[in-house]
Amino acid sequence: MRKIPLIILLVAGLVIQTSAAPGKIPLEKLARDFDSPNPAQRLEAVRKIAIDYTVEGQSYLLKAATDEDEFVRERAIQGLGAGSGAQAITAIKAALKDQDEFVRWRAVQALGRLGIRNEVEAIASLIEDESWRIKMSAFEVLGTMYSQGAKAYLIRGLKDPDERVKLAASAALARNKDKAALDTLLDLLQNGSMFTRASAAVALGELDDDSAVEPLIEAVANPLNQICEEGRGWACWGAVKALIKLTGQDFGCNAVKWKEWYKSNNTK
Repeated sequence: MRKIPLIILLVAGLVIQTSAAPGKIPLEKLARDFDSPNPAQRLEAVRKIAIDYTVEGQSYLLKAATDEDEFVRERAIQGLGAGSGAQAITAIKAALKDQDEFVRWRAVQALGRLGIRNEVEAIASLIEDESWRIKMSAFEVLGTMYSQGAKAYLIRGLKDPDERVKLAASAALARNKDKAALDTLLDLLQNGSMFTRASAAVALGELDDDSAVEPLIEAVANPLNQICEEGRGWACWGAVKALIKLTGQDFGCNAVKWKEWYKSNNTK
């Protein structure tokens, strides 16, 4: 896990305190800080430019995207993701190959934020990344590129050993009404950790497949989804949300009423 050096924290705090005067710091002054040997000062300059000069300061953000300090690069990529233009996209795509995990992660998020839909292969190059958060974000963004041929990569994500990644891939398929997500989501609903079970339930509602109704009712009835060590009722309410969407009914977390309704509406 990446650690922030103490000196950066201390100096960054000092920079923030001394620049707390009302109004924006002139771009020219912030630009001069880019030449500082102190990475904390460069980081604060990038942060200010990303917030106050997203358009006018893009050239400085582009420069910061190749800074030797990973924290500076990360913040620069975030700033570029709030902008636009071919140069920003080129820099963000280059950051997908950065040696730092968090820079790569921000780059995936930035392409998604910019609404880029024609970079399936660039995003797909990260679905085998060593970082679970990068793989999660990659599958989430690939879900927005579904019509451009991303489905095959999303299907591969269903076999990832990390439930968080598997959930991201299956939920992305579900948002596109792709039934390939069904079995994986049902498995996560039954066997995942509590928050994964909750998210899998919500994704089943988005998938809009009536065959998920009975398993979702069982999820409402499952005592583990009511109260457990991880929290209170999250998975139950995720299942209820999906059931409301699929059935148009609302019995809250009352499993008895859900079962009665299901039985009365599924007689043969």
